[in-house]
Amino acid sequence: MKILHICAVGSTAQALLRPQIDYFLSHNLSVEIACSPGSEVEKLQQQGYIVHPIQIDRQISPVLNLRSIYQLTQLIQKNRYDLVHVHTPIAAVLGRIAAKLAGVKRIVYTAHGFPFHDQSSPSQYRFYFIVEKLAAFITDLILTQNYEDIATAKKLGLCPSEKICYLGNGVDINRFKRDRLNSTHQTLLRKSLGIPDSRDLIIGTIGRIIHKKGSGYLIEAAAKLLPHFPNLQVLIIGSQLSSDPEPFHTELIKKIHSLGIEQHVTLTGERQDIPELLGLLDIFVLPTFTHEGLPRSIVEAMSMGLPVVTTDIRGCREAVVHGKTGLIVPPKNSEKLAEALKILLSNYELRQGYGKASRERIEVQYDEELVFKRLNNYYQDLGVYSLCLEQ
Repeated sequence: MKILHICAVGSTAQALLRPQIDYFLSHNLSVEIACSPGSEVEKLQQQGYIVHPIQIDRQISPVLNLRSIYQLTQLIQKNRYDLVHVHTPIAAVLGRIAAKLAGVKRIVYTAHGFPFHDQSSPSQYRFYFIVEKLAAFITDLILTQNYEDIATAKKLGLCPSEKICYLGNGVDINRFKRDRLNSTHQTLLRKSLGIPDSRDLIIGTIGRIIHKKGSGYLIEAAAKLLPHFPNLQVLIIGSQLSSDPEPFHTELIKKIHSLGIEQHVTLTGERQDIPELLGLLDIFVLPTFTHEGLPRSIVEAMSMGLPVVTTDIRGCREAVVHGKTGLIVPPKNSEKLAEALKILLSNYELRQGYGKASRERIEVQYDEELVFKRLNNYYQDLGVYSLCLEQ
């Protein structure tokens, strides 16, 4: 059996899809990837993954989008895949059209957060809903990362209710486990990042450096907190992709300097040692206001036993239990963000309690093995490799 995953950029395959791809490769399926060329694709290819570089623009551009559909259709027809599994909004639409044109019998879409959501403008909401509704006609199964998207889809009549199911999002709870950290290595890591020994409170976030991930609001909140917590350090983990439609790196640096807090902020760039970096933090923050499904960064932080402060948007409010595993604040509000952080920064016992509850919640609901098993069952329901796992 042959499966093709389609997404816009290699970083999605590398960071989000690789665990489930590895799972199915270990069960003797042929799993390949199609996405835009780049350094991440080269890394994946060097690691032995079959990746087909096809440019997939992350913005609506009729000429470029049609070219992507044509190239994807050619690839699918040539390799005769049994199932095409698509991800990320524009790539998911183009991939489904190509799969249908190529005659694929099974088309699956993982909605990493529908592109219409409560932070959308009315015109954006209508446009993206119509696009998703039309694309649903050529989709055999729509999988969501949160329950809220299922409720919204059923309420609005996006597709027949039997066509949409919960997949969730998960984390390797053995890799993201505080007990496995080495104290000597953590001390060296801290020094390598240039964090002074005097910084006894560290908060941080993970994500691409784009405006909608909210790092600007985190910086504003930090500036408000520093008079009360002069030994506070902020860690911003992640980078800006060349294909990001809303580049924010330069603007973020300007904001940091304009507030005069550059000595208290560390930008790590792209990193692979995420568990170790999370191990340096006292609080994880995700001030996002974009179309999240269920943020991987939050479940990774919770798996590391961290309290979380995040925004009241889809996905975030499902992963974090307000007043038990963390605090939820309004999006795009640095004042409320600072207030929530101040509560946790002032109370070590509260941080510890929330962190313990976070780890327990992850073990029960967000272990990635649960996601693999659900996906395996959905594939089997579609008639994919029903005998494979019995061998």
